[in-house]
Amino acid sequence: VEDRDTRQPARDLAERVFYACLEQGLSFKISQGNVLTLSPPLVISKTDLDGALDIVERTVLAA
Repeated sequence: VEDRDTRQPARDLAERVFYACLEQGLSFKISQGNVLTLSPPLVISKTDLDGALDIVERTVLAA
């Protein structure tokens, strides 16, 4: 959210995070222009899931 008072969606931020994650090998969808939707397989290992979430966390903090 760009502005908590108006609840304006942070579409530009979502797009920057999406492309930065994609460069690091993590692919996901953006819904409604600003919702990051990750859909890992049900058989994902904890190590792989932790790695994916680390990529998202680092990218969001850097954005």
